[in-house]
Amino acid sequence: MRGTPTRRDVLRLAGAGAVAGTVGLAGCLGGSGGGTVDAEGDATTTGDGSTGTPADEGAWRTTELTDVRTDETFTIEGLLDRPILLETFAVWCSNCLRQQRELVEFHEAVGDDVLTVALDIDPNEDAEKVRKHAEDHGFDWRYAVSPEPVTRSLTAEFGSSMASAPVVPMVRLCPDGTATRLKDGHKTTAFLRERVDEC
Repeated sequence: MRGTPTRRDVLRLAGAGAVAGTVGLAGCLGGSGGGTVDAEGDATTTGDGSTGTPADEGAWRTTELTDVRTDETFTIEGLLDRPILLETFAVWCSNCLRQQRELVEFHEAVGDDVLTVALDIDPNEDAEKVRKHAEDHGFDWRYAVSPEPVTRSLTAEFGSSMASAPVVPMVRLCPDGTATRLKDGHKTTAFLRERVDEC
């Protein structure tokens, strides 16, 4: 018999619970992802919101979000004067952090010609935690906490793994409104530049 659990045991279980909860959330949010798949394995939608529940349809485009760094409100739709990279993430996700560090290099290369929006999809994380994450790492793009209808809308249109931070989900939006789910996993600066140049 083992006795009282150590602090490490408790933290390990809490981490496993957080991952399981996120994976469970991803499975519960449903959505097989609409659109087509191109040669790079990216899924494309026309942005007509043809999938999802009527209440959440297109919510990820039109819901007013608050940038945790500046307290400014915005909608994704309102930013479409240039390409946008929309990522979902969680503060605890090391894969996400690696991708966000790559985005620093990406933005050094493209400047303000492309916007990045990071939506925290972990229901256990709040605006202050997300703001601190961005601040601590020197990330200066838009960060917001994703409301549940926005997360549901994203998973309905692009697949349930949009709510699974460790797969590093990302969508590229072109100014014409076309939205493309990019491949899972780490995306290099060169890859992202190629995808943006397709807009």
